[in-house]
Order: sequence, then C-alpha cells, then structure tokens
Amino acid sequence: MEAPQMHHATATRIARLIYNAAQRRFEAVVEFFTPGLVEPLRVPVRINAAPGISHRQLTRALTREAQRRGIGGL
Repeated sequence: MEAPQMHHATATRIARLIYNAAQRRFEAVVEFFTPGLVEPLRVPVRINAAPGISHRQLTRALTREAQRRGIGGL
C-alpha cells in the first residue's frame, strides 16, 4: 500500500521534546497526522542547536528534518 502525497497532511505536532545539554542538541518526536492513517506517523529527530533558538526556527527545523528522514513519500 502506497502512502498518500505530503500535501494531504492535515497536522504536525512535536510530541516529545528535550534539550540534551551534554550533546548540545534538541531531540524530538514529530508526529504527522494525515487522512487514511489510523495513527500518526511518528519520526524521531535530532537537531544541533543552542537552547536559545527561537520557537519558530526550532519547530521549522524539527519538521523539516522529520520530513527528510521519515516521510519522503507522504
């Protein structure tokens, strides 16, 4: 069964987010909710960034990394 194209995604959520100070990175689980999937697609990601990064920049970076890593076909 082939996954639907990404433009059908209806919502994205950062489900879990921690800052790993020892490694200077954010670690998160990004969830993608899309029609046809019973449960969201969960993609773990890591972003090297300072803790002072803006919320907007962080969410954009996490979402893009999740798309790159896990949902190329959505």
